[in-house]
Amino acid sequence: MFIEIENIKYHIHIKGEGKPIICLHGFSENLNTWKLLELKGYKLILIDLIGHGNSDKPYSSEYYDLKVMIKHFNKLIQELGFEKYSMVGYSMGGRIALAYALSYQNEITQLILESSSYGECDFRNRLKRRNKDFELAKSIREKGIEWFNDFWSNLSIFESQKNLPENIKNDISKRRLSNETHALSNTLLYTGQGSFPCLKDEIVNLTMPVLFISGEYDKKYKEMGNEFQKLNFNVKHKTICGVGHNTHIENPDKFNKMLSEFLL
Repeated sequence: MFIEIENIKYHIHIKGEGKPIICLHGFSENLNTWKLLELKGYKLILIDLIGHGNSDKPYSSEYYDLKVMIKHFNKLIQELGFEKYSMVGYSMGGRIALAYALSYQNEITQLILESSSYGECDFRNRLKRRNKDFELAKSIREKGIEWFNDFWSNLSIFESQKNLPENIKNDISKRRLSNETHALSNTLLYTGQGSFPCLKDEIVNLTMPVLFISGEYDKKYKEMGNEFQKLNFNVKHKTICGVGHNTHIENPDKFNKMLSEFLL
């Protein structure tokens, strides 16, 4: 189904019955990344982020702004008629989910962050990451989506995915190749870590229960999960053994079990 918010059409898929949980995918992915997510007693609202999947991919940068995205998500959820709901976000989707939860605390009952961060806080690191995002955005526009798929697939953060079955790897590749270069570039420039606000000092303000999930081989986000847990006693950090950055694809059974136990 599609829901239009301020002239932007968002593609949504709903599966299951029960309490609503909003699911936000990562950069260059789409809602099909959640196809192995199964939560008994929950209605999964899978959303293609702006510039991804079958949602609109505008050329105008204004729609990729974080504040606009958060406002659109809330209007979209209101259109669906949900007043209280949980939210899960993976990687970039987790950063967005964190920002959203801080803006709509009274609506979110439980928050799940998978391999996510609170943004870059040090000025030099922010500038370095912003320049890196700019260069990658430029390369995507100049070299094309096939180049991006090869480059992104070979990042060290995804090394453990090389052990996945061929059909799963092909699905991931297919989702990345379905993107448009201008949309990925805009996402990097306006929603990437270099432009994302530092939310570290605001984590203490989260009032709902929070589950942070990381993979055993994902050192950066294991450390991030430990830090989240120290910043707010409402946060529980769990690690899935034998996997890397994308835990819900690399071990969906364990991921589903962790979420089910947390959401009880």
